[in-house]
Amino acid sequence: MTFTDRQPLTRERVATAAVAFIDEHGLDALSMRKLGAELGVEAMSLYNHVANKADLLDAVSDRLYTDVLAAYGEPTGDWKLHARALSHAYVDVAAAHPKAVTLLIHPARESDAAEIFDQRIVEAAQLMTDDPRIGALAFATVASWVIGTIVNEHGVVPVAAPLLDDGCEDPRQLQRAADLLSAEEKFNEGLEVVLAGLEARYFAD
Repeated sequence: MTFTDRQPLTRERVATAAVAFIDEHGLDALSMRKLGAELGVEAMSLYNHVANKADLLDAVSDRLYTDVLAAYGEPTGDWKLHARALSHAYVDVAAAHPKAVTLLIHPARESDAAEIFDQRIVEAAQLMTDDPRIGALAFATVASWVIGTIVNEHGVVPVAAPLLDDGCEDPRQLQRAADLLSAEEKFNEGLEVVLAGLEARYFAD
């Protein structure tokens, strides 16, 4: 009995199968033909649900971010609880799908789940401060730590994302603000935050 005998194809099922394929074979091995074979259908059948391979990767990215949101849940309390929950959810999904982490680091621009994830980050920042610059610096510091952890753990070489200009309509508000900060500014602020955090955690009276 084939996959299509059991249940019809949908975009979500195609994306879920693609994640499983990537987990086993790696991102570079993914193709429409190979994924169709895994699903027991011709590759052309997939085009009823994804426009092309780029759209398939967008669907995979959306699937991963859906998992992140599910792991994040609905924490209550101050901004630290939200930031901690988001960071752990992100890292946990990356650990579960190490061969697909580049699709987390560089999410699909049309991903509903990634957009909701971004909104959760904005909400956490708004709980912390009304100053958008401080929010952007905090986001950049936490993101650098989280992404750096993933890169070190899984040997990923991230591709630099293009800078976003002030007129960009992308929903990733804090990412856009953080991109406008200089690398030196983000590094210096992050270093000072880490050092202050170490001092507060281990050496404060």
